[in-house]
Amino acid sequence: MSVLKTALATPSRMRGIFRYLLQAPKQRENREKLTGLLSPDQLSEGKNKSAEHPMFNAALRESIKCGLLIEENEDISINLELPEAFRHPQTGDNLLPDTLVQLFFADNEDEEDLGRLIAWYLAQDIYDAPDTWEKVEKLVAEQGVAESLDLKISSNTLSGQVEDWMCYLGFAWGHASDSNKKLVVAEPTAYFRRNLVAEPTAYLRRNLNDLFQGEAKAKLSIREFIDRLAKKCPVFENGKFRDQVEEKIGFRLPNHLSTSTAFALFRLQDDGYIKLIRESDADLFVFPSGDKEAGFSHIILTGVEP
Repeated sequence: MSVLKTALATPSRMRGIFRYLLQAPKQRENREKLTGLLSPDQLSEGKNKSAEHPMFNAALRESIKCGLLIEENEDISINLELPEAFRHPQTGDNLLPDTLVQLFFADNEDEEDLGRLIAWYLAQDIYDAPDTWEKVEKLVAEQGVAESLDLKISSNTLSGQVEDWMCYLGFAWGHASDSNKKLVVAEPTAYFRRNLVAEPTAYLRRNLNDLFQGEAKAKLSIREFIDRLAKKCPVFENGKFRDQVEEKIGFRLPNHLSTSTAFALFRLQDDGYIKLIRESDADLFVFPSGDKEAGFSHIILTGVEP
């Protein structure tokens, strides 16, 4: 079972275990001691408190299954096969979202349902995308992809996990609104719900330097940039999960970006991280923006630190 369908395996719980081990001697701890430190018996529920740590156990199990942690004898440790930066005490926590993207989506059959669902979200029109789970369920039914996306368990579990994981990994952000869809600023007693905006600026910003192979002021064709992005993270255009989704809901026109990717790149340009240009006699990619379109052939990394 994937993190998508394991309600207790949230990003914050998996992160909590990982952060503790980052600072532990040799990044290793006895399992019983780790359980006692991060899930004290006093917080357990039920008659046999010492035997019940469902939230901790679910988060630990998924962390081991995806390869973030390893279990050896009675010890839990960070996987030493991860790149050094991913397990370094000073960088590991900040890089954890990208570590998990790599572990989840690189030949990991357990997490393919999460990959396809994120790819489906990013393939929707960002200007008219479903922002609540009720709208998601309606739209996947209309598009005939409910079975291929495997939406067969409780809506509460799926909606909560999708929101948490998409936002933590950088493929979306959320905002709270009241029953009249007005932004809630204060009033902690007010009824509100979380609305999801599938928009991958955070993921792209974190990975710009890697996509440009660390070369400041580098210039790539849009085609090369998208190919590198798809190889690194298959929820984007031309990636494995996106192709599986678009085969069901309809492919984009050739040389057209999805509105979510285009929107994110426009944001990164506005923030000064990249520059989109149009060169003569070069292949153009169409960037949809609302009811307008713009064509660009190349993308330049400006050298601004993400």
